[in-house]
Amino acid sequence: MNAAWDRTFPNCIHDAAGRRMNITMRFGLRAMVTPLWAQHIGTTPDHDVLIEALNSPGYGLVVLDLAHGEDLPTPLPKGTWAVKKHTRTLPLSLLEDPVDKWPNHRKKQLRRALRDGALASPTQDLDLLVQLHQAARNRKGLKSDEKALRQLLKALLKEPDTHAWKVTLANGKVAAGGVFHGQESDVCVYGFGGQFRSEIPGESSRATVLLIATAMRHAAEQRAHTFDFGGSMDTGVDRFYAEFGAPIVDKHRLVRMARPWRPILKWRRPDLFES
Repeated sequence: MNAAWDRTFPNCIHDAAGRRMNITMRFGLRAMVTPLWAQHIGTTPDHDVLIEALNSPGYGLVVLDLAHGEDLPTPLPKGTWAVKKHTRTLPLSLLEDPVDKWPNHRKKQLRRALRDGALASPTQDLDLLVQLHQAARNRKGLKSDEKALRQLLKALLKEPDTHAWKVTLANGKVAAGGVFHGQESDVCVYGFGGQFRSEIPGESSRATVLLIATAMRHAAEQRAHTFDFGGSMDTGVDRFYAEFGAPIVDKHRLVRMARPWRPILKWRRPDLFES
C-alpha cells in the first residue's frame, strides 16, 4: 500500500519510523498532511518522530491521521489538538464465513441479489472503478481530484494485496464496484467504492452488499484477520456500514495550524477542529 501512495504522490516523506506525510500547499499555506485518500500516516509506538513532525517549523498547517488503535502522544505539542474520528471493522477467519455473523436483513439482501442474478467478479477496469467512486462522491457533493484518483488506483491495482471487484446485474449492467487494499497487520480496507443508481428500489444497495460479501470472503481466504470499512464520516454511509454489525473503532486526527488562519479554516474545513 505504501508503495502505491509514494508513486502517486512523490512529495511523500518518510521518517525513521516509516510514517508518511505529504508536503503540499493548502489554502495558501505550506502544509504537512496525510496523503490524499490514505487511511492514516502509518503505525508505530514511537511518538517522538510524530511530535517532531507536529513541531516542524515552516508549516502553516499540519494534519496527521493516526491509525485506529494508536494512542495519542502525551502531552500534545503546544497549539496542537486532536479530532476524534472512527472507522468500523469486523473480524475475519479462514475457518468461518464472515457473512454468518451479519444481521439477518443483510443476509436477506445478499440472498436476494444472488437470486436476481447479480454476479460479483474481479476487475482491473480502471476507467470503471474511477467512474464508480466519482459517482459516489458526486452524489454527496464531495470534491474529488479525478486525475490523482486515477493515478492512485492505477498504482494500487499493481499491489499484490489489492483486489477490485464489480457487481453485474442480470441485465448485464454494472451496478457497483470497489477497490479493497491491504494495510499493515493483515487488514483489508474497503478503500474506494461506488454504485450506479438503479431505478429498481433497493437494487443498488443489494449490489453493494454482494460486493462487500465477496471482498470479505476473499480477504478471509487471503488470511486477513480484519475487514476495515474505511471510516466514512458521512452519516448515511456510516449507518449503512453499522448495519453489517460492525462496531465503531476510534481513531484520531492531529491538527496544528497558524493561528491567523483558524477562523477561515474553521469555516472551510470544520473537520479539522474539535467537535
